[in-house]
Amino acid sequence: MRLIIDIGNSRTKLAVFSSENLIYLDIQKEISIDILKNLFQRFTSINMSIISCVGISRESLSPIIDFISKNSKLIEMNSNLSFGINIKYETPNSLGVDRIAGVIGAKSLFPNENILVIDAGSCITYDFIDKNNIYLGGGISPGFLMKFRALNNFTANLPLITHVDNSPYLGKSTHESILSGVIHGTLFEIKGFIDYYKSQVSGLKIILSGGDGDFIYKNIKEEILLEENLVLYGLNIILESNAK
Repeated sequence: MRLIIDIGNSRTKLAVFSSENLIYLDIQKEISIDILKNLFQRFTSINMSIISCVGISRESLSPIIDFISKNSKLIEMNSNLSFGINIKYETPNSLGVDRIAGVIGAKSLFPNENILVIDAGSCITYDFIDKNNIYLGGGISPGFLMKFRALNNFTANLPLITHVDNSPYLGKSTHESILSGVIHGTLFEIKGFIDYYKSQVSGLKIILSGGDGDFIYKNIKEEILLEENLVLYGLNIILESNAK
């Protein structure tokens, strides 16, 4: 069995895979030794692990990494691993490990297709990999909650909105106006990116992931595959290919 840990900016996913099958998933605000102890006691056959982190420094994770290393063979996700794709990004060392895992997961679903991966979390990332397994890059944009916080932080009077919700286009209050601008503005942005990539390549597959993926999926009229655990599937593949 394999333990997959994906530490993001706002939440941590812990998953257990048996071969390619996801058999357990837990989502926490932060990871702890106690959580890991319970996992290893529950799944005694875990012998390989991978940890991917974009939200915490490597130094602060040292106790976690030490514990996992004592209980299984551990791989730390980084840009120097073998991915089985050709990365043409000009600054590969700064390419988010979650973005790499997302496109690896996407390629397992559509191995010979042009794919746009949209991961909607704290940030919204757009990643394009072509049918020849060449990763060419994409885009990074603030997510819904980051935009809400920015409006509150950088103005004197705008309130903080802390939830993503449907809104009329025509806001008739400040609350509604913020919702309208952030929600519909972001949906227009996503639709614009989709239209652009569709104009550039044929047969584009679009895969949506991330914490806000379900909301976006319900509000964009496009042929999109929603796979909330895409990064986990990608990390599982990366673990398998690099642990040998």
